[in-house]
Amino acid sequence: MTRTVLITGGTGALGGAVTRRFLEDGHRVAATWVKEAELVPLRERLGDLAEGLTLARADVTDPAAVASLVDDVAGQLGPVEVLVHLVGAYAGSEPVHDHSIETWQRMLDLNLRSAFVCCRAVLPSMRERDWGRVVLVSSRTARSGRAGQAAYAVAKAGVGVLAETIAEEGVGTGVTANAVAPSALDTPANRAAMPNADPSRWVPPADAAAAIAFLASEAAGQLRGGWLPVFGSA
Repeated sequence: MTRTVLITGGTGALGGAVTRRFLEDGHRVAATWVKEAELVPLRERLGDLAEGLTLARADVTDPAAVASLVDDVAGQLGPVEVLVHLVGAYAGSEPVHDHSIETWQRMLDLNLRSAFVCCRAVLPSMRERDWGRVVLVSSRTARSGRAGQAAYAVAKAGVGVLAETIAEEGVGTGVTANAVAPSALDTPANRAAMPNADPSRWVPPADAAAAIAFLASEAAGQLRGGWLPVFGSA
C-alpha cells in the first residue's frame, strides 16, 4: 500500500539511501534538508526517482517550523503516515568530568529534542486515523562503547526510550514506534574521519535503509517499542 512518508534529514548518506528505498517502494515521499549543497548530489544519486520527491527546508528542533512542515506535506501528499527521523549529530572525545555544556546541549537538541518535536507533530493525525509508523534512529553507542561520548550516548538512549514510550501509548491502536540502532555506517564522512578503520565491517546505508523500510511496513505492525541492532560485522 502506498503511504505518505516524511523523512527528516533525507539528504545525507543514510538519508539518501532511505529516501531511495521508500521511493523505489512506491511511496509518496517528502524529505527535509538544511544544507543546500546536498541537494544536487541527492538528485544525481536518485536519478529519475527524484521526480517523485518533495523537498522541504526545515529546522526540526523548532516546533513551529515542524508543525508548518507537517501541514505542508499533508496539503501536498496527504497526512503523514510514516515518520522516519534521521536528523542527528555526533560529537565525542569529551569525558564527563571535562564535558562542555555546549556539546551536551547540542547533542540533546539535534538528536533527542528533534525526534520529540517531530513525533509530537505527526502523532495526532496518526492516532486519529488509527494507523502510523514512527521509526527513529538510535545508536549502538546508546548501550555500549560510551566512554568519551556521554552527550551523544545519552541522547541516543533517550531516542530509544522515546520510541518505547510512544509504543506504550499506542497500545490498542494501529500506531507503532520503533528504533534502529546502527553501529558505524559506511559513509564518505566516516571513511574520512577513520582512515585506518576497516569499512568492510561497517553497515552499508542501504542495509540500514532496508531495516527502516521493514519497520515502516504493514508487516511490522506487531513490532512495538523495539530497539533493532544493525551492527554489521563490527
